[in-house]
Amino acid sequence: MRTRLIAATTAAATALTLAPFAAADPAPVTGVELNQPADQVIAVEAKFNLTSDQETAMRELRKLRGDMWDRNVPFDGVPLRTAAAKQGLTSRQAYVDAAQYDAGLSRIALQRGAEAAKFFRHQRPYNSTCTNNCGDIKTATYKGKAAPGENLHSVGSMGKAMQDWGYGEVGALVRANGQFNSGNGHLHNLIDPRMRAYGFASVVTAEGEASVTSTCGVGAGSDRIEGAQNTVLHRPANGGEKPSTTPKKLVFGGGGSSSSPREILGIIATVLTVLSLLQTLYRFAEPQINQFLRR
Repeated sequence: MRTRLIAATTAAATALTLAPFAAADPAPVTGVELNQPADQVIAVEAKFNLTSDQETAMRELRKLRGDMWDRNVPFDGVPLRTAAAKQGLTSRQAYVDAAQYDAGLSRIALQRGAEAAKFFRHQRPYNSTCTNNCGDIKTATYKGKAAPGENLHSVGSMGKAMQDWGYGEVGALVRANGQFNSGNGHLHNLIDPRMRAYGFASVVTAEGEASVTSTCGVGAGSDRIEGAQNTVLHRPANGGEKPSTTPKKLVFGGGGSSSSPREILGIIATVLTVLSLLQTLYRFAEPQINQFLRR
């Protein structure tokens, strides 16, 4: 089961981005604009825990930024410490502390996770009722604010996502002399000295799973969604999909499960592999066992 990662950012990623005008409604749970009317949605059962995601992601983000400062990796063609100093961050502590958790951006990350679980791309689903900037991730706004920087991971596990987004891309960042590209974009977003606000969400839905980081130079609000949640999320209906507010049922990863569907399938695959090896060993040893028993 291959995991997928993609990163996006825009030139305006460090500035406050306001919502483009649209005849749209906010999603019921996240409060994030759908960019089309509320009756033009697909409802899906989902589970997530933004509190746990915050703890995991911020711990890993602070560690990552500290390590990258110590290594002084290249960033946009200059050493990271030089790039940080241009933003007024002249010490390791100041650089690490500059990255702050933002609950509003986490709402955006959750909404985008519900969308990316079905459509894994830096584009929002939409249909003909959308009339303005259709598909643009910057239409995923909370209280008029957007997150132009985005990391996506196809597994609904924040720990795995942070590892892959971060240390897994250091070599690619160094080879590119710190310039943003498809091989290092997640890491670039996480260590960018201009980025001050971060939101995180891992979500498993009836349609799939995803982990998301939403970033900006400023935050989008402090209204939190606390603790483990098993609820219904809504995403925009896409193309010719028939809108439905009757939730698709979550099977894998539902109920009290703490694992994502990919993790569950991985465990099953491991168990089957072990059973297969044991069967092979038994076939090899069976003649000796039978001979011993006949004594």
